[in-house]
Amino acid sequence: MKGLTNKAIRLGERMIQLVLLSITMLGFMPVFSSQGHFSPNGDRAQNHECSRLVISRDFFPENRKPITAVDVAVQSCPEADQLRKNVQQLTGEVQRLRKRVADLEKDRQVTSIQDQLTKEEQRGEGLQMRLLDIAEKEGGLQSRVEQVNEQLRPENLDTALAGVGSLRPEDAREDTRKRLSTEKQRIQTQLDLLRQDRVRTQASLASSDAAIQRLRTKLNEATKAQ
Repeated sequence: MKGLTNKAIRLGERMIQLVLLSITMLGFMPVFSSQGHFSPNGDRAQNHECSRLVISRDFFPENRKPITAVDVAVQSCPEADQLRKNVQQLTGEVQRLRKRVADLEKDRQVTSIQDQLTKEEQRGEGLQMRLLDIAEKEGGLQSRVEQVNEQLRPENLDTALAGVGSLRPEDAREDTRKRLSTEKQRIQTQLDLLRQDRVRTQASLASSDAAIQRLRTKLNEATKAQ
């Protein structure tokens, strides 16, 4: 829409230039009169009662002393008057088109800011959901770490193996301890990754909140300018 309006403005300006050129050509077409004078329109200017510019022979170099006489006679010209009216109409239309373009540009800016704000708000909501998901996973893993720590206590290891018959109870106890320690290490690694993800997500959320605030301020200013 904006592109079409700009093309219309350029077309209107071009038409104004052509009309002004027509006025110039209509009012000042150089022709020598039969009396040896310089007339812009000659007989056509007299027939149409258009503006005539008559310059005496003293103007030309071969007869020039100082310039002594320049006779300018300006009469009414209906064709030129109509062209001037057309110029005024075209000028008014171009001004209206320019105002329309300015209004469209303001509307486009408001729409663009609203789109950016909507996307940023959606991004913020997604980051908040991500933090909730991380917190839920962290809670479950932390609970499991606490359970493993409890199971690794010597008295609890002995209790867990009390009902298990084994010719080598010390080896069974050590195997259980290693299995629980490996699980604890694996869970701790997952917790560390989640904590790193939480820190990054919190930083992104803070940046998103700041962007949302800036866009809301910008939108408010753009709306007031309309």
